[in-house]
Amino acid sequence: MKTTMKMLACMVALLFVVPAVSYAQKSDKELKKDAKSKVLRDNRKIAKQLTKEGWKVMPGKLSIERQLQEAQYAELDEMPDGQKRFFVGTHSAVGGNYSAAKQIADNRARLELAQSVNSQVAQKIKEQLANKDFGEGDIQLIDEFVSANQSLVSAQLNGVTPVLEIYRELDKGQNEVRVVVKMEAAKALKAAREALRPGLKEKAERLAEELDQVLPY
Repeated sequence: MKTTMKMLACMVALLFVVPAVSYAQKSDKELKKDAKSKVLRDNRKIAKQLTKEGWKVMPGKLSIERQLQEAQYAELDEMPDGQKRFFVGTHSAVGGNYSAAKQIADNRARLELAQSVNSQVAQKIKEQLANKDFGEGDIQLIDEFVSANQSLVSAQLNGVTPVLEIYRELDKGQNEVRVVVKMEAAKALKAAREALRPGLKEKAERLAEELDQVLPY
């Protein structure tokens, strides 16, 4: 599975490796169409490989190929200003049954998503502080505070939706479940601000005000 997921990651990266001559000869619309076609072709290959490895979907779910497509689009989709439209989290877990494995995978994928949100929040505030009269102590405080309250942000993230959910049966009745979840970036950052602001205000009100400025959602 690790090998296959690495293939998927590489495939995403390759979408951006386009010869300079292509940019000169093709319009943005044509380039996007070509990239989409490549995604679809590569998804079919990866879906076949996953199926060979024993991965499948529960009844009523989209096919592996379609789910891979949804996961990629969530990872690549951007807003007009170039910022990512979604935060994405992914994880796999093994459990004694499907439900147990899925719950672990869901929780860890959600935590990974929260880590991405926290990292962006901290980065935005530090960039803001760097342009103002704040010392290293304030920047260190932000790092420590955001890191310490990661679980608080995770609990506040309502609206996380699954885009990929596949599983396979292992020996001794165990199941392995792989999930990818997403959440709109604007909603996630708003939730992070609401989760972090009260505690940050107690430590340093001026930093809480900076949080409001960098996350005006």
